[in-house]
Amino acid sequence: MKNKAAIEFAQLKHLLAVNDRTVLASAVLAIMLAWIESHLIPTHILVIWLSVMLLVSIARVAISRYHIKHPTYHHELIKERLMIFRVGLMLSSIIWGVISLVVIHHGLLEQQLFVSYVIAGLSAGAVVSYSIDRISAMTYLVFAVLPTLFGFIWVGHEISMPMAFAGFVYVAFSVYSINSYHNSLVESILLRRQAVEREEEIKRLAFYDVLTSLPNRRLLSDRLHHALVMSRRSGRRGALLFLDLDHFKMLNDTLGHSMGDLLLKQVAERLKQCVRESDTVARLGGDEFVVMLEDLSEERAIATQEVEQITNQILEHLNVPYQLGELEYISTPSIGAAMFGDHGESHDELLKHADIAMYQAKKSGRNVVRMFDFDMRADVPIKRSAH
Repeated sequence: MKNKAAIEFAQLKHLLAVNDRTVLASAVLAIMLAWIESHLIPTHILVIWLSVMLLVSIARVAISRYHIKHPTYHHELIKERLMIFRVGLMLSSIIWGVISLVVIHHGLLEQQLFVSYVIAGLSAGAVVSYSIDRISAMTYLVFAVLPTLFGFIWVGHEISMPMAFAGFVYVAFSVYSINSYHNSLVESILLRRQAVEREEEIKRLAFYDVLTSLPNRRLLSDRLHHALVMSRRSGRRGALLFLDLDHFKMLNDTLGHSMGDLLLKQVAERLKQCVRESDTVARLGGDEFVVMLEDLSEERAIATQEVEQITNQILEHLNVPYQLGELEYISTPSIGAAMFGDHGESHDELLKHADIAMYQAKKSGRNVVRMFDFDMRADVPIKRSAH
């Protein structure tokens, strides 16, 4: 299903890209044909035919430009737009089929040959331009070329009959070419899609945590570096929150790692609900999460209040019991906070100080928040035991 949607999206994109020049070529040739045949075909017939051709051409260009200007990735809407394009192309090809029959009826042999030459050229261009969508290319052949060939058969001239036979050979070759081009283009689309998917997968593995799909340490470091630069430029403050789940090791040891993974996924979802779109929630590994808050107030006191408000909301959300399969489980976090600038100028320094504040939250009885203070560094053991 995904491959089909990707193919139809690529088909529509290609058809819209070539539409203007193919319609322009068709309109120019229509004007030339009307001028050349004006002394043989009644004027009112040519005027009506040319007017309809130009109106359809203008409508096709207008619709395609609207679709280019307002792209969509919705599968049903893409299918609808493909159908609209095919209908417009079918109308153009029918109009060419009609004029070929009109010329065959009114014109001399040389005029008939000229019309067949023009339509053959247009259909050859259609094979090249529209083969990405087999339906569009086939539609053009059926409604533009076949009426001319049947008209030659109807005339029954000693030259028109061989021309009709040659035309059917041309149609057969065109059908073969359409299928070949179509298969090659579709294969190219699928190969490009696979390449993009592999690139996205590599990026996901490099920058996102596999279990929770949150940014990992590497992506957090990049975002934190950028946030610090923007904070210094704008004067807006920021903060880093270091979270650790209390007694998580006990959960893994008693209920198994699958239950622990389930808890981590639910914690990740709850954390994302507690922050703004501009903030970042990351998982460093194990039961350690980091929340980066950006665009806080320029005033230190107000920014501190904003951090307190968000951390209280996090505590409230993470204290709600979790449903781990059939088991209702209560987990609490210990949170350490460090402010941009006040508690560090680099991402390494901020992470270290937020971790120290989190350790103090553990020491204070867990399920609390502690803001970093430089005096805390003297109370940090050289090697901390498991949380």
